[in-house]
Amino acid sequence: MKKRYLTSLLLIGIMPFLTHCATQEDVNALNYHIRSLNKKVEDMKDTTVGQMQQRQASSSGLIDQLQADILQLKSQLEENSHLNRMLQEQNKELQLAVASLKEQQEQELNTRLAEHDNRIKQQEESLTAIRQARIEDAERRSKAAAQAAEAAMRKAREASAAQTASKQVDRGHISATSQKVVHSGASSAKPAVSTPQAASKPETHITQTAPVKPAVTQPASVDYFSEGQQKYNKGQYDEAYGLFEKHINTQGSKESTIPVRYMMGECLFKKGEYDQAIIQYQQIISNFPGNPQAAKALLRQGEAFEQLSDNETAKIIYKKVTASYGSTPEAEIARKRMSSL
Repeated sequence: MKKRYLTSLLLIGIMPFLTHCATQEDVNALNYHIRSLNKKVEDMKDTTVGQMQQRQASSSGLIDQLQADILQLKSQLEENSHLNRMLQEQNKELQLAVASLKEQQEQELNTRLAEHDNRIKQQEESLTAIRQARIEDAERRSKAAAQAAEAAMRKAREASAAQTASKQVDRGHISATSQKVVHSGASSAKPAVSTPQAASKPETHITQTAPVKPAVTQPASVDYFSEGQQKYNKGQYDEAYGLFEKHINTQGSKESTIPVRYMMGECLFKKGEYDQAIIQYQQIISNFPGNPQAAKALLRQGEAFEQLSDNETAKIIYKKVTASYGSTPEAEIARKRMSSL
């Protein structure tokens, strides 16, 4: 801008010298050009300076806005920092509260578990006592039945012996009567002479012979177990139970009788006599705990208690099946039964 002003002044200064060399028209043209240049300079000055001032004002406004935004951001940062510190403190308090609550819950859980274990132990002891009492009751009933059967057989033998003796006596009376008839006939033909020898003659006694017992024929070997199985398959549980019991009585308490004892329990279970079935199963569990049939018997005991609506005892037995026979199919069945209760 300064250079343009200097150029204009220089032209104005040299104009008098140029007038001597140039014509008036040239001077006029030169003045016109100078005015045009001045006008353009003024226009440029107005437009450029105005734009620069506007830009400067706009930039100042932006700077002020940025400064205000920066201050606002600083304020938000400080507020966030304060909130963050508060949250950290609250988080510490929550962690302490959670740790305390966790410890309290663990203590309560341990107490409940201990109480539950004690209840389970008491129930197992009660169940064992019940089983033992039922077994003893069944044994008493079995002994009483055996004694009653023995008494009935003894009475039958005595009645048979009495009947045989009565027949023998009747035969003796008939024989004596016939002898008296013969003697009376002889006396009518020849009168009797009373002599001391005749008076001292002893009377004739009839000797009774002991009854001859018939020969006892030993029956052929009978497979009571197979017959019992056939009766069981036909639904004749009473007959099947009797045949199984005969097999037990002939075989004793050997381990080979375990399947028979189990089938006796099954007959009672099918008849709905769950208490007696439990006793039969218990004899297998108590006497042969290592036998695979013991797992089946224990499982059936749980099902019998479930039929008796004693679900708590059934759960205890199912738990015992899973604990003692965990790798058997019966344990898997016991788990399913427990989940359904």
